Amino acid sequence: MQTVDLLIPIVLALTMFGVGTSLDVADFKAIFAQPRTIALGLVLQMAFLPAVALGAALSLPISPAWKMGLFILALCPGGATSNFISYLLDLKTALSIALTSINSLLILITIPLGVELGSRLFLEGGTAVSLSVGDTLANVLMMVLLPVGAGLSVNHFFKRMTTQLRQPIKVISTLLLAAVFGIKFFGGQQSGGSGIQWADIQVLGPVMLAFHGLTMGGSYWLAGRLRTAPLNGVTIAIEVGLQNTTLALLVTTVMLGSNEMGEPTLVYAIFSFFTTLLFGYLAKRSAVRSSQKPR
Repeated sequence: MQTVDLLIPIVLALTMFGVGTSLDVADFKAIFAQPRTIALGLVLQMAFLPAVALGAALSLPISPAWKMGLFILALCPGGATSNFISYLLDLKTALSIALTSINSLLILITIPLGVELGSRLFLEGGTAVSLSVGDTLANVLMMVLLPVGAGLSVNHFFKRMTTQLRQPIKVISTLLLAAVFGIKFFGGQQSGGSGIQWADIQVLGPVMLAFHGLTMGGSYWLAGRLRTAPLNGVTIAIEVGLQNTTLALLVTTVMLGSNEMGEPTLVYAIFSFFTTLLFGYLAKRSAVRSSQKPR
């Protein structure tokens, strides 16, 4: 395993520790008191998102392997990075983490079923894929739950300190993530980079950008139509719009052994963090302005 592949989970865990320093136990109590909001987020992640990907894959004139890669990406809902963006934008971070924790269990069923369906539609014959329950839970525990819990504890006992350090922690975490993912997606293969070709980016870039915008914007619109609280709606849209690229690459390149299937995820990962951050910022501003208008 390349050094950069070892650094990614470490940096993600550090950023989730920073996320935890902004939270209190009361934040989670408030979120779990809103089961309708959690249910909406899960339905959009586990049903709406794959449905959009399936429709796009069936209609687009791209290779079968790319169709499969696009569909697999949609089967891997947001993880630590989407939690981090909610934290950066001061959204409903506890909701984001709750959705990540629950969907990490659901994908043990949905990914094998989805890969089987996709392989029958886009490839010749079905392909059985199974995720290790222990490995999946261990990843969620080590990269999300334990770091957040540690940060939450530090915030509880040293609240004055964490309040003062909150902004520097955000800046440092963002720079670390940018550096590690910059190496991963733009570096050569000898340095642990993806080795993605410019020609692939030119073809897949517009496809993945349109998919990203449609799923994120569509889920935000649906949340609004269902009268979801504005900041909850923005948080859910970020969870739906930003996929777990690490998991998608694990399924495509390791479990299925196809670098070509992994290329849609690699192209998506080049821009999705920044476009999601921009969308979240603009959507939050719009939500805040709407709430301040006199009725």
